[in-house]
Amino acid sequence: MNRSGFISLKKRFASLAARSTPAIFQLFGDAIAIGLALPVFIQLGFFTGFYSISFPLYDESILNSIFLSILPATILYWICMFWLAGLYRNWFVRSPFTEVFTVIRAIALGSLFVFLAILFTSANFHGFRLKIILYAIILCILVSISRIIIRVFQRALRRKGIIKVETILMGNPDKIADLYITMTQNPSWGYRAQGVILTHETDLIDWQKRVVPSTTLPVLGYSNQAQQILSKESPSDVIVMMEQTDHRWLLDIVMQCRELGISVKIQPDLYEIFTGQARLLAIHGMPLIDINPELLKTWERVVKRIFDIVFSAIVLLLGLPFLLITAILVKLDSKGPIFFSQIRVGKNGKIFTMYKFRSMITDAEAEGPRWASVNDPRVTRLGRFLRKSHLDEIPQFWNVLKGEMSLVGPRPERPFFVEKFKKDVPYYLRRLVIRPGLTGWNQVHYRDYEETLEEITNRLKHDFYYIENMSLQLDVEIIIRTVIRVFRGQGQA
Repeated sequence: MNRSGFISLKKRFASLAARSTPAIFQLFGDAIAIGLALPVFIQLGFFTGFYSISFPLYDESILNSIFLSILPATILYWICMFWLAGLYRNWFVRSPFTEVFTVIRAIALGSLFVFLAILFTSANFHGFRLKIILYAIILCILVSISRIIIRVFQRALRRKGIIKVETILMGNPDKIADLYITMTQNPSWGYRAQGVILTHETDLIDWQKRVVPSTTLPVLGYSNQAQQILSKESPSDVIVMMEQTDHRWLLDIVMQCRELGISVKIQPDLYEIFTGQARLLAIHGMPLIDINPELLKTWERVVKRIFDIVFSAIVLLLGLPFLLITAILVKLDSKGPIFFSQIRVGKNGKIFTMYKFRSMITDAEAEGPRWASVNDPRVTRLGRFLRKSHLDEIPQFWNVLKGEMSLVGPRPERPFFVEKFKKDVPYYLRRLVIRPGLTGWNQVHYRDYEETLEEITNRLKHDFYYIENMSLQLDVEIIIRTVIRVFRGQGQA
């Protein structure tokens, strides 16, 4: 083997190690959590007196020996269930909330199999039901804690560069530059850019205009040289960013990467995000694309609306004393009304009045509609605190209760800006297919005020992501992330 071949083999081994290390950590943590779940289950049962009723013929030592004898098989069983659930794949891109939800689903399914096995093999099925439920709850808690701890540990390793994913960026120079800057600002992602492959030689001029990436990130070549470059560099991942995707070229890249064992990720443009809701159907044998399928199943829509009503009613009733105190403080802080009302555009373009605690001076838009900005001089002293803590938005629970808004969804916009954006931003009206929300995917990922068309377009991508992936699970994740942001005081002042 020559030197270049040895280097290529070494890079591929490093790439495989980078992808496998997180899964090995997770598997090791799962084994410990599963092993701990059994003794915790046993001790909790005796502490509560649960076993003295259920197992009158056994003492603690006998049960300990029984459970410990099945420990290896138990660990193997649950690791297989987690593997089938995909918990050892795509570790870097999985949200912690998605990971915990997947753990819960895998344990629920595994417990169901145990239920069925006992049902057909044991005459005392009823005596085991509560025990399996208790064990499943303990296992969910311990495995989730283990995975969160390991996630934090590996995040630190990625930040220090101990675990890293060698990556090549391909495509549009402006998009590559933006992503590279984001990657350098977030070292905990674990990606290390080796270089860029531009689409055409003419892109080199545009690339050199972007000072930060062009001086620190080498141009490895162009798309017609991609196969040779990828074979030589042997990256772990390739991220493709195209303005207008050439599907034939993209297919060639995917096939080349597959042959080399390289993972491919593609950053979609707005059109691809928009058509992400498309599905193929056939009418009398004719294939057609439906771009307006149901975003949620009927039962999910009902559950989402019931949750909106119940949660809003609880907040408004239990928070009444706080609402009164806040109203008094707003009145004392500055002249003007307590509440601020504004016309917004809701689902399917329906106009409604949205309410907030007033956080700005009276006549803040005397010169016409304009966005709020960082350190906006129109914001009052109390208003700055209310905005940062999101407490100014509590009156919007009334809008949620009335059905004009939902707890989770894209933020409602004013008619003036809707008219402006629908002319300047492609597919902007796509946001209006669902109820606007108190919080959304954009709010938990994008912390700055949007002041330019580019920033509005970026927000739109987050909104479309939510619309494309709408689910009750995603709503729960967004609500939890929002609560964390509120307690950390990460709102926009």
